Amino acid sequence: MNLQKKLASIGIEPTQKIDNETVRNLSYLVTEALTKSFPNIYDEYNNILIRLLNCNMYWAKITKRISKVNYIYEDNSIYFSEELDLNELNEQIIHECIHYLQDYRNIKGKLEKIGLCNFEEFTIYGLGLNEAAVQYMSSKCMKNTSATMEKYGVRIKTISPNYYPFLTNLIEQIVYLIGEDILVKGTLSGNDEFEEYLLNTFESNTKKVIHRFDEMIEINNSINLEQDKEKNQILQAGLANLYIETQNMIFYTFFERICPKLTTIQEVDYYTDKAIDYKNMMGIVMEERFSVDGFYDVTLNEIKSKMNKRLYEINKHRGKNTLSIISGGRIMRFINKIVSYFMA
Repeated sequence: MNLQKKLASIGIEPTQKIDNETVRNLSYLVTEALTKSFPNIYDEYNNILIRLLNCNMYWAKITKRISKVNYIYEDNSIYFSEELDLNELNEQIIHECIHYLQDYRNIKGKLEKIGLCNFEEFTIYGLGLNEAAVQYMSSKCMKNTSATMEKYGVRIKTISPNYYPFLTNLIEQIVYLIGEDILVKGTLSGNDEFEEYLLNTFESNTKKVIHRFDEMIEINNSINLEQDKEKNQILQAGLANLYIETQNMIFYTFFERICPKLTTIQEVDYYTDKAIDYKNMMGIVMEERFSVDGFYDVTLNEIKSKMNKRLYEINKHRGKNTLSIISGGRIMRFINKIVSYFMA
């Protein structure tokens, strides 16, 4: 399919190229937003600005129900609805500008990656993960605060309630576990550092997690296109279930893998607190919100048992008296934390 047919098929009718002054102003605004929101990429300020200044940007009539801003990788350009005011940023503008910055091609000009999304010979891998990461960054640039919402029978808290809320919430969970800097660098750089970090963190379940993100973005897109109400409800329920399954996999896998790697009491204490506070990040099925034997509660008890065992292993060479004082006291503090959490 040539470019003109591709644009027409998705409802984009280009009208004119955007003037240089508008491109310069927008490039500056986006660069400022990104580097101020994520100081770890400030050293890339000039590179980001120069790349955006060289982006082909076009005004267009948007004739179908799609985003008002669209990055098209076939011609490495961004198309903006004529209705937009480019003097003011929004999530969609930042989102598509990040996609442009993510474009990485080989020496022959063939597209190989868009950020965390890999274009392999017969398939696209990591599309959902990349969309979630880019939406997370766009929301942070707009200084969105977390909002609690109900969607498809699930209550979640996210900084992106209007765009990909389930996917963005899952990325927020991953950021909570491993940190933001590694995600941002990986999303913009086009290298494999973030994927490798995920592999070291989630090990054999890494590909399963990434595939779940891809499945979720596919279902999300189907929901937006499906006109039949009954079929749409089935898709919505499927997306909600997949979200819950994915977050449970992330939670369980992370703490199951991290526990044997802990070598100090301080580390055990740190990750114990993380396990307890993780509940604040998780979505919950509304019908199960008052349950006391749900997945989180059962898994937390397993984590408690493993953390106690790890404490014993760390301290077993210190002598019985030291072990009794440190391990016993630490276990009691752990139990008290759990009790106080659920009593709050």
